[in-house]
Amino acid sequence: MHAKARFYRNPEAILTDPNSFARLQSQRVSHFHLDLACDFERSILFGRAELKMDFIRSSNSVVLDVNHLSISCVTLTGQDGNLQFKVDQLSALGARLSIKLPSAQVAGSSCVVVIEYATTPSSSALQWLPPSQTLGKQHPYVFTQCQAIHARSVMPCQDTPAAKCTYSARLVVPSPLTALMSALSTRHEPVGDAKQVAFYFEQKVPIPSYLLALAVGCLEKRDISPRCAVWSEKEAADKARFEFEDTERFLAIAEEICGPYAWGRYDILLMPPSFPYGGMENPCLTFVTPTLLAGDKSLANVVAHEIAHSWMGNLVGCETWEHFWMNEGFTVYLERKICKALHGSAAMHLEAITGWNSLIGSVNAYGCCHKFTELHVNLKGCDPDDAFSSIPYEKGFNFLFYLESIVGEAAMNGFLKAHCAEYAFKTTNCFKWKKFFLAHFASLGSALDQIEWDQWLHAPGLPPLPKFDTSLCDEAHKLAAALAMGETAPEEVCLSAWSSARQVAFLEKLLTLQSECKNATEFVPVLTGIESRFQLSASKNAEVRFRYLTLGVRAGLRGSVFADAVKFLTEQGRMKFIRPLYRDLFKAGEEGKALALATFQEHKSMYHAIARTMVSKDLGLQEGAISVNAIP
Repeated sequence: MHAKARFYRNPEAILTDPNSFARLQSQRVSHFHLDLACDFERSILFGRAELKMDFIRSSNSVVLDVNHLSISCVTLTGQDGNLQFKVDQLSALGARLSIKLPSAQVAGSSCVVVIEYATTPSSSALQWLPPSQTLGKQHPYVFTQCQAIHARSVMPCQDTPAAKCTYSARLVVPSPLTALMSALSTRHEPVGDAKQVAFYFEQKVPIPSYLLALAVGCLEKRDISPRCAVWSEKEAADKARFEFEDTERFLAIAEEICGPYAWGRYDILLMPPSFPYGGMENPCLTFVTPTLLAGDKSLANVVAHEIAHSWMGNLVGCETWEHFWMNEGFTVYLERKICKALHGSAAMHLEAITGWNSLIGSVNAYGCCHKFTELHVNLKGCDPDDAFSSIPYEKGFNFLFYLESIVGEAAMNGFLKAHCAEYAFKTTNCFKWKKFFLAHFASLGSALDQIEWDQWLHAPGLPPLPKFDTSLCDEAHKLAAALAMGETAPEEVCLSAWSSARQVAFLEKLLTLQSECKNATEFVPVLTGIESRFQLSASKNAEVRFRYLTLGVRAGLRGSVFADAVKFLTEQGRMKFIRPLYRDLFKAGEEGKALALATFQEHKSMYHAIARTMVSKDLGLQEGAISVNAIP
């Protein structure tokens, strides 16, 4: 770890969100109700948002976050006349919506602001899919992805993790489509001539704006347990139910560690291929990518991750995106405890080793001194999407794993439950949490003095390498080294007898050796031999397939590997895969660069706006992002 940390924050100061225009010190939204309709022809949602504003201080105005919304009028419930409002000039973070109230609201008072509005086709959270981009090919589909600051493109809101509130909604959609939201469905009923259906929802647990989610499509449900189900287009519903049938087991283990599940139901929605992440922890309804459908449940750990968010992030949330690691690091830590309970300690350590490799890649891509490699990151003037990488996930996990080595695993498990009880339904930051941790373990006395808090929280670069159990990857690493040295022939390899996790470990070791080699083309015989035996370029496991294609592109294998890479890039839009693979193609000589640009230009409309923007930046078509490996 770097010896010198950079301090840019007074930890005792009132934290404000550099990514939000909303004035949380003056007012808070305590509840909102959405009454919206889907217009697939115009690719918009339209209707109204009713926001109950609670005033902390006296104020004669309301300030909210918006982004590419068309606002027609603003009123106050119980009062006649329209209110004056102003939308400031649009920036990369959206715009400030200022609403002038007819009279000052005193501290402790409340009012309900009603905003009639519509989204626009430029609303970054929404992706509108034509029937051709769905599995059934008969009906359109729309979904949202609001993390990190894209909820402001769905509704006017206080778009910061610090602002939690309950919500209710009425969503009108064309029949025979089904609407789902990050809330409990209460009923549905036909509208008018029954060509439309109104779906009603209620979320009684306070959530931040980024957890607002909706999806509309021709969907079917498959039950897993009394409180868990899978939703999907019918063409993949049974496959999804099989893949995720252990969901109830994951949930029960997490409850044993962290306490009761607060959200009522835990359903999973299998998303269209363009969904940009591995999963999104929307309350009551986790969104997951179809790249998890490996056919053998080998990638279901992503569901364990999203379940862990039910406590780490959703129940206990970070105060601003500058403390994002407190959502993701805690979640990875709990996810791996679920893995350990199901598959044993060695399997958990294998996952941690894979995560460590991802962390190395992200730190190397940014540079070891870059501010985005710190845990408590400075996002002033930055779009949080630009800082998104494996660092808050894996560096955060390793910090907690390090603390476990000091206090003991049993004590750390007890602390997780205490952490969830202390901050349930609230938010926190690393400064408050540090005090809570030290108070909780005060009986350990001087044993806590060895914790280098400032180094872990504020220093850039890699943390110290933990002591991992390498028993499940040693053989894979030895085999990879023997192949690279020519000591073993590809035809002597038997990958099919290994789990996909060990296959990933094998391919990652080859990637490491390839990066250390002066001439990557030396790996061509190894890769062609492996491909001839195992057809990894067509593996049903997307993690295996991605790593093989990465090896092939970097080794200069054009021809079929370039074609296979393009096929993978245009079958799905998960940023973990498409961003690094586009970058590797772009760097693979003039042919690769031309292919990357041509492929993206031809297919960019299939990607979600978030992915489209980030790949554009990676390929130099827009300014802004630093290329790093995305994470589920």
